[in-house]
Amino acid sequence: MDYRVIFSRPALRDLGEIARYIAKDNPAAAERVGLQLLALSESLTTMPRRGRELKGRSGVRQLVHKSYLISYRIKESDQCVYILRFWHSKRDPQTWNLDQ
Repeated sequence: MDYRVIFSRPALRDLGEIARYIAKDNPAAAERVGLQLLALSESLTTMPRRGRELKGRSGVRQLVHKSYLISYRIKESDQCVYILRFWHSKRDPQTWNLDQ
């Protein structure tokens, strides 16, 4: 059975910020990266456990796409994958707020 992917408000905000930042120099690349991040997130409907578990972040997993990280949680009881954040890998991980 496939899982349902749900995007948190912070994740959607992150995605918009990423696209706006890239679009300053290259609007086509901004669209391409945004669509790639969405597609990778949506691909979690099957095999949601393929992302690595984050140490010190109970139940949080992460996928990597180029320089971007997708943080998410799986909720088995609902058969849902909750996308928590999109993050550029050079940003300070201490500032991550994944408890939303």
